[in-house]
Amino acid sequence: MPIFDSLAEKYDRWFETPLGRYVAAAEKRLVLDLAAPVPGEKMLDVGIGTGFFTTDFLKRGLDITGIDISEEMMAYARKKGFRNLSVGDACHLAYPDETFSLVLSITALEFINTPERAISEMMRVCKKGGRIVVGTLGAHSLWALKRKREVRKNPGSVFKEAHFYTFQELKKLALKFGKRFSVRGAVFAPPYDNAPSICTGKIIEGLCQHLCPGLGAFLIFRIDKE
Repeated sequence: MPIFDSLAEKYDRWFETPLGRYVAAAEKRLVLDLAAPVPGEKMLDVGIGTGFFTTDFLKRGLDITGIDISEEMMAYARKKGFRNLSVGDACHLAYPDETFSLVLSITALEFINTPERAISEMMRVCKKGGRIVVGTLGAHSLWALKRKREVRKNPGSVFKEAHFYTFQELKKLALKFGKRFSVRGAVFAPPYDNAPSICTGKIIEGLCQHLCPGLGAFLIFRIDKE
């Protein structure tokens, strides 16, 4: 998709900024905590992009398959050592039932028009006893307000068609597909790349994750398939 193709070069580079490093550390820590990767297990990444969030899984020895709508994004993932990648549709996964023990999707759900269909497909290809872990952008954060202002100024923004999820929306979505699930949040720093914002984020991150996860810029849920 052209709008994501144009972001391929910039995506990883943003995470090299001071604010980006803080965000990456907070989000990756939460992703790994919920995903609990096991070396050798088969994993599907729905919306793998440049592979930024999946490199930690590759280092841990998982057998990773990835799909994305952007060939340009995946070109960067291939440079990082990912091999089993293809263009694919999250709502029509081209894999047999119960193929993967872990299904991951990070910051892709907010761009999918039929999220329930996508989650249903992830559950279908997930093995019994496996889990799906889905991270998305939160609605009740300063980051969401900044992104919405960006859309008003720039109609061509990648966030124009994005749906920012509330904590309750994700809980309801997870509950439709499993009895065993958890929803958490991360990234509570103001969305400004300066020392005061980053320092504030580092101080309050742990406390806010426990007390007010729904205010996080990044929300994530795990469903265990029984």
